[in-house]
Formats: sequence, structure tokens, C-alpha cells
Amino acid sequence: MTLRYITIGLDYNTYIKTDNKLRYQFLLHTRFISNYFSKAIRKYKFDTNGKFNTISISLLPDNGSVETKITAINVLETYLLFDQKLYEQIKSTENCSYYLELLEQGFKKASEFTPIPLDTLLNLIGEFKKGGCKNEWLHKKKRFAEDDLEVILTCEFTTNYFQLMATVNQISTKKQLVKGVVISTEPDEVLFDKMFKDIYIDDNIIITDSSDSTRIIIDKGKIFTGKLDFEMKEVS
Repeated sequence: MTLRYITIGLDYNTYIKTDNKLRYQFLLHTRFISNYFSKAIRKYKFDTNGKFNTISISLLPDNGSVETKITAINVLETYLLFDQKLYEQIKSTENCSYYLELLEQGFKKASEFTPIPLDTLLNLIGEFKKGGCKNEWLHKKKRFAEDDLEVILTCEFTTNYFQLMATVNQISTKKQLVKGVVISTEPDEVLFDKMFKDIYIDDNIIITDSSDSTRIIIDKGKIFTGKLDFEMKEVS
């Protein structure tokens, strides 16, 4: 079993009963971090000797008596104190320093319980900071020679939103014709993960979803006038 997931959030069993709205709000503001570190750690294929595939940093209003443990669902769960006042000061801003402090504290505490790739995880925090705390990636780039077009889909996953950006370039002139947001959701993979997959061109530029159904139709004719005109098809 290898380490595949890093999560941070308010303790589910505690806050589902006392303040589920706060719990969900915190989850949304930190999902971009959990997503980034989960993808980053998988590259190292750290072997946990069959013990766990997830490190979960769970926040409590009072964590004095809760010990780090490995749960029945293969989660190495460690607990920290939640500073709600500090969270309220930085939520919805681009300041993610509190979240990263919690990650660092959680990793160090977890490492005292069982071996984890602590140095690697701490280095990943440093790299994330150097990159401006951005979780952005190229989803798909395709060239369509017959149409003289290149279509690029890029993702922006932040503390406040997720966006899928579409850029269409003309191959022959190397000119950017249009660029803009074609999908926007709250910052949670559950909402956007299956909304886009591939690109093809017929009479228009088509972005398909995970079921290979048409999700976005971009007017091919209008892109040559510099206009990104698109329609989102509803899921049937």
C-alpha cells in the first residue's frame, strides 16, 4: 500500500453534530491544498507496509486527549487544535499560511507515531509556497491541423473557486484567438471532476465530459472574431 492522499479538515464526527456549515465551509477553502498534496505525494510511491494510504489532519475545538491512530479505513489520522478566530481572518483570502502551518504540524505529529516521508512532505510545502500557493495544471492540449486550431484546457483550483480555462490558438499564425472560463464551480472535486475530459472539433469545438457526452459547445466561427461564445449542455 502506498501513500496516495493528504487531507485536512474539521473533525467530521465532532462538527457534523455541532456546526456542519462551518465544517463544509472549511473543507471548501482547503480542498485545493488537499488536492495538490495528494497528487504531489503519489509521485514518490511511499510504501506504508500495508498500514495506510491517507494522512488525515483532523481539527478539533479541543484535542488534548485524542491520540494519533490508524483507522479501519487505512487512514493515518492525527489531531490538532482548530483556531477558528485565525481561520475567520484568512478565509476567502489568498493567504493560506494557516493551512500550511497546520499541514506542517500535522505531518510532524504523524511522524512521531509511525514512519512517513516527513522530509519529502515538508519540501512539498516549501515548493507550494515558492509557487505562490497555486494549484494549476494543464488538462489537455490538442492540435487540429485541418481546422488550423490548437485548443488548450487548463485548470485553476483555488481556495474560493475552480475554473476550467479554454484557450484557442491559430496554428499557422501562432496567434491566440480567444481565452476564457468555460466552467466554474465551488472548489471541490466532487463538483467538477467529471465535467470535462476530451476535445474534438466538428462544426464547433466540443468539450466532452467523463461519459464522453458533449458538455461544452464553443462556436468555432466566432472565435476568429475574438469572441468566446459557448453553450453548456445540461446533464440528462
